[in-house]
Amino acid sequence: MKIKLPENIASVESYKPGKSINNVFEGLNLERTAILSSNENNFGPSPKALEAMKKAMDRVNLYPEPRSVSLRIKLAKRLNTLPENLIIGNGSDGILSTIFKAFFSPGDELISSKGSFVAVNVMTKLNNIPYIQAEMLDGYKFDLDAIAEKINSKTKAIYLCNPNNPTGTIINQKTLDGFVKKVPENILIIVDEAYSEFANSLTDDFPDSTKYNFPNLITLRTFSKAYGLAGVRLGYGIAHEEIVSTLLKVKLTFDPSIVAQEAGVGALDDEEFLQKTISNNLRGMSFYKEKFEEMGLKFIPSFGNFVMVDFGTEEIAGKVFEELLKRGVFVRPLKFFQLPHCLRISIGTPNECELLAEKLEEVIKLLKS
Repeated sequence: MKIKLPENIASVESYKPGKSINNVFEGLNLERTAILSSNENNFGPSPKALEAMKKAMDRVNLYPEPRSVSLRIKLAKRLNTLPENLIIGNGSDGILSTIFKAFFSPGDELISSKGSFVAVNVMTKLNNIPYIQAEMLDGYKFDLDAIAEKINSKTKAIYLCNPNNPTGTIINQKTLDGFVKKVPENILIIVDEAYSEFANSLTDDFPDSTKYNFPNLITLRTFSKAYGLAGVRLGYGIAHEEIVSTLLKVKLTFDPSIVAQEAGVGALDDEEFLQKTISNNLRGMSFYKEKFEEMGLKFIPSFGNFVMVDFGTEEIAGKVFEELLKRGVFVRPLKFFQLPHCLRISIGTPNECELLAEKLEEVIKLLKS
């Protein structure tokens, strides 16, 4: 291409989702398979959300409501907040992209941690924003003291993924309380709680950042995980109304779609599906812990719907990934997340979790032989 690209765009290594789900096991003639790579809800979508989407299809000739009024009202009641404190977007990463458009100027910087959500790395490059990363503590936890030490006059925002993807670790209530109180009010604190429904069921020490009364904090959440709506792209942010009104100035006018908005309304009515998903995650997490300990694996205690396993070297992690793939189990290599020696394994249905354990045990024995 002869069109010259800006340097920051030319240097971007775009998000790599891996093989297409449609052909990941092509030619292997497998009777049983499990897609455990993307932290999706393998029960499928909420039935009530699905019904709402079908009804919405009759109106797809019309533009969506630009402010997602019905969904914001319903969410506000659930979260005990006001619609003015909510913004709806194409997934939580869509809102994150809008944050970059709304708040960042040339020369601004963003601070986070190494080994965190890969989309932040991509978005900072796309927006030509320096991405300052603190080292992690032992156990793959965020070092908030190290992050605080990196704050300077160029810092525009701090990004905290809680629970962190892909490590599964959390920042607990006391630690987050102390941190947000000492961040200057001119710095935006972005707390990504995409896995909050799972974290709340796994520990009593998970902070709900939506309850903080700080004018410089925004919490991101999603319908992609617990509600099973990853494919329709629907997320939301909770923040002071001044932050929300600023984001509404620059968000794409008609996102998300009518279908996505109605899916969210339906999903919020489906408490039975949500509890089924959370209960399955609790069982799956306990099952993985038991099996991984039996295999002698080094895994990181997780508060999401996935577990990260540390295999020590990129070579071993790569071999485990390839051998699992041959056996019908697709997990996530983490080189793009700066953790090439690790694999992330989602919690699927009970049958999928059992298949993973069975095949992983075969692979471990193979590598030891």
